[in-house]
Amino acid sequence: MSADSGQIASEGISTDEIVAGALQAARPAPGLRWLDIGCGRGHLLRRIRDEWSPAGLWGIDPIDWLAEDLRGDVEFTSVAAEQARGLPQVDRVMMVEVIEHLEAPWSALRAAARLVAPGGWIVVSTPNLARLRNRIELAVRGQFTSFRPDNVVHISPAPPHITRRILGEEGLIADRPRYAGRDVISLTGGRTWPEGVRERLPVLTSVSVITAAQRPAV
Repeated sequence: MSADSGQIASEGISTDEIVAGALQAARPAPGLRWLDIGCGRGHLLRRIRDEWSPAGLWGIDPIDWLAEDLRGDVEFTSVAAEQARGLPQVDRVMMVEVIEHLEAPWSALRAAARLVAPGGWIVVSTPNLARLRNRIELAVRGQFTSFRPDNVVHISPAPPHITRRILGEEGLIADRPRYAGRDVISLTGGRTWPEGVRERLPVLTSVSVITAAQRPAV
């Protein structure tokens, strides 16, 4: 098994871990209003609906592929994140593995931040540029593993310090970055990092970096 195929094999596990990490960073509770930007088929919205009894669910995505079982519970709008207008302020705004796909990531992030109600949170996850595989490939080939030329859907690397700066300029207070998603070890045929190593070195061994920020309550 090649390193690339090993990464593909671990993708499902990593995705589940990233979603779980983003939800943990969002501090879920019953009775909140949630917006998922780039909601896809609605995996995250379904978890929120089923586990947290939300007061309201909103989702946007440029493709209308929301699952049928969610359509009665989610206010869905088919629109790109950069072009979203007229959405209500909510208690939680989620951008899970979205910002790297956008042509105008920082203007989209600013617009998303303005939808966070006082006391609410925004959570942004994106590929971790500082993981060891990215560092090695950047040194050897001059490119990030997460943004190879053949990965045409990843177009906007998003360093967490810039994410934090943009959110701060929009009046939010950011937590320290969190990390999620087990990465594979280079040249091992798809082996992932042992849990003990991941706990000690999350920056180097995690696929995704998660930034959460709160708008202070009035």
